[in-house]
Amino acid sequence: MSATNAAILIEAINRNVPAVLSLPSAGMTRNHKSRLIGDLDGGILIQAPPGETALLQELIRDQTPCAVALRSGILKVMFATSIRRFQPDWKMNNDLIVDALLLDFPNKIEAAQKRRDYRVEIPRDTDIALRVWRLAPRDYLNAQPPAAAEVKAAINDLSAGGIGVTFTGKDGQPPKICMEDRLRIELKYNGQPIILEGRMRAPTITPEQNKIVTGIAFKKLQENLEGRQKLAHLVRIVGELQRAERRQRLIA
Repeated sequence: MSATNAAILIEAINRNVPAVLSLPSAGMTRNHKSRLIGDLDGGILIQAPPGETALLQELIRDQTPCAVALRSGILKVMFATSIRRFQPDWKMNNDLIVDALLLDFPNKIEAAQKRRDYRVEIPRDTDIALRVWRLAPRDYLNAQPPAAAEVKAAINDLSAGGIGVTFTGKDGQPPKICMEDRLRIELKYNGQPIILEGRMRAPTITPEQNKIVTGIAFKKLQENLEGRQKLAHLVRIVGELQRAERRQRLIA
């Protein structure tokens, strides 16, 4: 099992994300809206569907695997596992008590990126910083590039697939960057940096004399373990920014 996928699932449990619980029955599947509500004895607690007592007892007795699907940021997470036991009257908080099912923690977890990435605007007073350098085709991504290769960039928005930026040139000159350039991106959030590779997208706004408003598409991040870890890091950042964006909307 991927440690990264397990970490994504654990984070989803901690956030009590909604889920779909699929129960096999007589050669068919009954899908129920549910929610991850916690962890217990090394397993996962999920809200029990109402009106399925007989079927649940049968599935527990036979240890028949059930499927769970959920969204975590821009990822769709899916797994199959058995129901260990029925857990009645689980106290989620002081005001809410629900019936729950205790699931075995799955041996295999699949996490796939959704077709479209959620793009979040950068909320005010966010501790986030961006630096961008042009790289030669064979330059090592994690090596510190020369200062002359840096292109001044300001971050506008962020998704797990790319970033909206404004590039600015020096002394009134256009920024020294083009779509063919291989780019090294350092994104620092709350003091923690992440190094990514990407290329500039075609600008959708006519460039000004010393400014280009455009985006950077990240290199595909699911090809190896390091890439999947970076993707999980990005998912967490986007999720935190999304929650901060919602809080600011409520205040306004």
